[in-house]
Order: sequence, then structure tokens, then C-alpha cells
Amino acid sequence: MSKDTATKTPAKRERARKTYHHGDLRRALLDAAREEVATNGAQSLTLASLARRAGVAQSAPYRHFVDRDDLLIAVAVEGFQELSAELRRAAESGGDDSRVRCMAVAYLKFGERNVERYRLMFASRLVPDAPPDSPLGSAAEESYQLLLAGVSRRGSREPVGSATAVWAQLHGLVMLKADGFVPESLETLLPELAL
Repeated sequence: MSKDTATKTPAKRERARKTYHHGDLRRALLDAAREEVATNGAQSLTLASLARRAGVAQSAPYRHFVDRDDLLIAVAVEGFQELSAELRRAAESGGDDSRVRCMAVAYLKFGERNVERYRLMFASRLVPDAPPDSPLGSAAEESYQLLLAGVSRRGSREPVGSATAVWAQLHGLVMLKADGFVPESLETLLPELAL
């Protein structure tokens, strides 16, 4: 044992251990990024602040993410994957008549619970600028395809237009709620939607 190690208190040794080795740094950075986005929005996120929060060197995040946008893309991909999982569960819980309504409830709840991550997913340039075959483009498309499949099962003559109209209503409500224009729970407005 070195002289420096021997003179450190147990708390300092524990901090040093956390500083120099991290079991799953990528996961820790993504979790910290989600927290930062949820608390302060994506605009406040920096790789340096996340490194401090994870107790690693400022250069460590660059082993997993090229830059800040790369990290934000990874957060958005996970957001779309979670949204898709919730839409899938909702679709499976409803019959042909209620499938789209169940999906709409799931979509609204996701948006209300994840306001700032939702903004990152839908109100930033990340998705429009992503190549369609990229992980982000694919994850975003999967969410839309689930909604399209739900609408198609209702026998709509124009399923793409119907799915886009449903999506527009849901997105509009989530954003109006996020910006403080709708005080009540979005689920209470569901009967008013043209689903």
C-alpha cells in the first residue's frame, strides 16, 4: 500500500475509487443526462458536468460519445424506445375498437411524465437531421409505425393521413401542456379528440 493510500480516510478512498473506475460509464452518463434534461432541459447539458456528476475525468465521456449531440441523440433514442414500448403495451391491451384510444392515453401520459425529454425528442433538430437508417431515425419511425398500425387496423381509407392527424392532436396537447396552456390532465381531454 502506498503512503498516499494509507493516509487517506475511508471516505476519501471510496471517492478515489469512484473517481478512477466506473462499472458502466455509458449507462451512468445516460442516466445522468436523463436527469439533467428532466430537471433543466437539454440546453443545460454538458459533458463536463456529467463527468463531474459521474465522478470521472472530463475526458472519460468521450470514450462513449463523440460530443454533446451524440449523447443527446442516445437519450432521444432511449426516449423513443420507451415510447414505443408503451405504445405497444397499450395496443395489446385494447381491442380493435379501443386500440388507438389506449395508445393515445399511453402517448399523452409519456409526454406528461417526460416533458423535457419529449421536447428533446420532438422539438429539437435531432430527428429531422438524423438519417432515416440511423438509430435515432429508426427509433422515431418505430413509434410512428406503431400508431399507423393501430389506425390501419380500424380500416381507415387513408391510414397515413389518419395516423398523422392523431399524432398531431396528441403532440399538440403534450406541447400545450408542457408550455403551461393546459392546466388539467391531458387524459381528461381524450373524449374531445377525433380518434
